[in-house]
Amino acid sequence: MTAPATSGIPTVLRFRYALESAALRSAAWIIPKLPLGLVRAAASTLGSVAYAVDWRGRQAGHMNLATVFGDELSPAARRQLLRRCYRRFATTFAEFFWSPRLSTEHWDQWFEFVWDSPEAAHACLHGECLFATAHFGNFEWLSIGRALRSQPCMIIAQDFKNPPLTDIFRRLRSLNDRQTIIPQEGAMLRLFKHLKKGGAAAALVDLNVTPDQSAVPIRVFDRFVSVSILHCAIAARTGRPLVPALAIPGPDGRWQLRFFQPFTVAPTDSPQEVAQRCWNVFEPIVRQHPDCWMWMYKHWRHLPENTPAHTYPAYANRSRKFDRLLRSHHATPPPP
Repeated sequence: MTAPATSGIPTVLRFRYALESAALRSAAWIIPKLPLGLVRAAASTLGSVAYAVDWRGRQAGHMNLATVFGDELSPAARRQLLRRCYRRFATTFAEFFWSPRLSTEHWDQWFEFVWDSPEAAHACLHGECLFATAHFGNFEWLSIGRALRSQPCMIIAQDFKNPPLTDIFRRLRSLNDRQTIIPQEGAMLRLFKHLKKGGAAAALVDLNVTPDQSAVPIRVFDRFVSVSILHCAIAARTGRPLVPALAIPGPDGRWQLRFFQPFTVAPTDSPQEVAQRCWNVFEPIVRQHPDCWMWMYKHWRHLPENTPAHTYPAYANRSRKFDRLLRSHHATPPPP
């Protein structure tokens, strides 16, 4: 007889998981029944509430903004920007739960394709490539919007500790099983086979990972972070183009699904240089739309050796693994 999934979990945690599951199931049922304008307005209000109560995220966000922008932004301006950031991501979350209302027939009401080149347009419409994106804007609708108009993707998604939440998010992302959602475990082999067969895949490339052999250091706003090499390795092994892409808020309330110039990755190319090249596409867009990036996330977790502490957020800690990773890639911190 199989033990229940909650066996061994403390009672308080089981109760929390049950509340989370009930709340998200209710949201998944109610939100698609409401007008999108009402959903966006309510989510924006909830984002302001989240800013007020999430003191840890708010603290990390203020540290990040102060470190990156310094005197460019006053404390009041940083507070205003971070509040907009919370509103933006609350709205993104609500729009994601509204996704069942999206349709091919009315696609132009919500989306607009923006291509940097004919090669970018071909990659967007015909696939056979690997899309690299970031936690920016409505990253959930980037793949959904493209799949509705052209072809579905295979997407890597991190499982939640609360299994029912994984099921809810997988169902919403899959577009009634049109898109394939896979866990991080064993993702490389599945992506490799899928791309070799002519499919398209997408990966988020701006999250910190443990500084080990599957990571490389890149500069994000001139400060080192440790990111995954998965997208670099897959592009190199398959020969399929790597296509940076973002969902950017448009002036008319629609999301601009922007696809940047694709580039191929040779087996001999440095994964570090490839990962850095992807981020270098994104950083100017983040500067143009700073409220669309996750400033409340602890991006710079490690303080490199021989680096003044004031040049990184206060939450950054020393890490021997990170220092070894920097040395192995001949990465030198910029001067203070």
